[in-house]
Amino acid sequence: MSYQVLARKYRPRTFHELVGQEHVSKALIHALDQDRLHHAYLFTGTRGVGKTTIARILSRCLNCEQGVSSQPCGTCDACVEINEGRFVDLIEVDAASRTKVEDTRELLDNVQYAPTRGRYKVYLIDEVHMLSAHSFNALLKTLEEPPPHVKFLLATTDPQKLPVTILSRCLQFNLKALSAERIATHLQALLDKEMIRYEAPALQLLGLAARGSMRDALSLTDQAIAFGGEQLSESAVRSMLGTVDREHVLKLLQALAGGDAATVLDALDDVAEQSPDELSLLDEMISSLHAIAIAQALPSRQPDEALKALAAQFQAEQVQLYYDIALRGRRDLGDAPDARMGLEMLLLRMVLFRPDGVLPAGGAGAVKKSDRPAPAPVATPAASSAHPVSATAGHASPSARADSRDVQRGVQQQDVPREVPREVPREAAREVPKEVPREISQGVTDSPAPAASASQRPSSASPDPVSAAPVRAAPLPPPANADSDPGQWWASVVAALPIDGMVRNLAMHAVLASRDGDRWTLNMDPGHQVLATPERINALQQALGTAMTQRVSLDVVALAGTTGTPAERAEAARLKKLQQTRDSISRDPVVQALVRDFNARLDIESIEPD
Repeated sequence: MSYQVLARKYRPRTFHELVGQEHVSKALIHALDQDRLHHAYLFTGTRGVGKTTIARILSRCLNCEQGVSSQPCGTCDACVEINEGRFVDLIEVDAASRTKVEDTRELLDNVQYAPTRGRYKVYLIDEVHMLSAHSFNALLKTLEEPPPHVKFLLATTDPQKLPVTILSRCLQFNLKALSAERIATHLQALLDKEMIRYEAPALQLLGLAARGSMRDALSLTDQAIAFGGEQLSESAVRSMLGTVDREHVLKLLQALAGGDAATVLDALDDVAEQSPDELSLLDEMISSLHAIAIAQALPSRQPDEALKALAAQFQAEQVQLYYDIALRGRRDLGDAPDARMGLEMLLLRMVLFRPDGVLPAGGAGAVKKSDRPAPAPVATPAASSAHPVSATAGHASPSARADSRDVQRGVQQQDVPREVPREVPREAAREVPKEVPREISQGVTDSPAPAASASQRPSSASPDPVSAAPVRAAPLPPPANADSDPGQWWASVVAALPIDGMVRNLAMHAVLASRDGDRWTLNMDPGHQVLATPERINALQQALGTAMTQRVSLDVVALAGTTGTPAERAEAARLKKLQQTRDSISRDPVVQALVRDFNARLDIESIEPD
């Protein structure tokens, strides 16, 4: 007897032999056993998941000579003929090759006649979405009210292309793609029956390559058996599929963790010796980055010790960035002149682009941000030189240009000193945004604003009541000030508290109403009441208690019309300073001379205080 491929040899004959479509088989079994049969069924899903197989099983259940049952006998003439594809009352139509309306009308002309052999005349229309619009129109009436001896079984991989009038007349079942583990388990059972030796990782590779399709998995298994000589080894399957050994992928990721471009390209050269497909290599990298992210977030769900060790060398933000770069690079790989070139550029992009504050393993990499020494921090220029004038004329005096360059260099050199941590917590950097009117800015709490260290502020400038980062060393103001101006005293307390994030937002949008021993009452506008969660109130209580060296119990009361909050005071101070800066620059004699002599225009909106 000639060889029969695995996909045909092990095609399910009953609902109980189906793999991974329990939701469909359960519904059909109940419908058959309870005699609640619909006249039209629509099976949707990707290729090779069992749409046509389920339709044929249902046809056997309907026409078995032992009676309508969810368990056909499989031995009667009707069951045998349906299995062999020669049952006269099972009309299988390939809609892709019969798209014309004439073909559909010819098909429907025979609907009225009773079945020849079976109990029902079954029309199995595969890839039904390929029918033309006129064909669908011709099918509508018959599909809605067919004769009692007719059943329609429709199958498609693209249900979105079906008219809603067709969908509404059918009972639709969506078949799911199978997981790689489910496919590998099924392949293991089949290979045991075939008495073929295999390695479990090889079956896992075949399950992944099938991408949810059992038929594709069986076809790949046939190919792997022929490739490996009646045995399936992991190395043979990888070679057949063009995938890369996982150890090489981990070495490549190890080089990326080191941040050295030369090491990364050397690792890629080692992988290239296996002549892999670049797209498959990229898929393996994406899969490994996903596994690393899982190992970082949920270590208990990742049993692989090698991945756990590699996950410890990456920052979580770094893994997410690399995953995003790899996904975008996979999409653009086909646009590169050469796939190897595109892959090299993608890896170099990973080396160069790192989240702020993430340093390579070992402290240095081949690609550095700058080889020049960092300039020494200088004092911030006075407010009157905050921004140069934007002139419409194309020339200015050399002295004016030199002064402008000096100012720009002074602004550009306001970098954070080395001893200050480079990465400021996002929540700590939140402040009332610039250029926002007071009545709007009071409801905005999460716009970032740059912060300068204390050593960089001019000695003549008063400290900003709102600090971007928590000030931990500043002493609290004396309690006596609370009686004369509770609002100002509370603003000073908030500025000195070692709090940040949403806890600082809570304090900034509240105002001290009263103090009765250790019980303090804070008023807050109802619009900001969402900030007053129990966790944040408790954190603020602890910070106040530590700073005041006493127990503090807070009551937060929502009171409409609450004013004088630290946020409002900070915004008022900012607007006052902004206006003073703009007035100072507008009255500056040099600026007035530039405007007069060079027909320049002062861009007043671009001026911001230091």
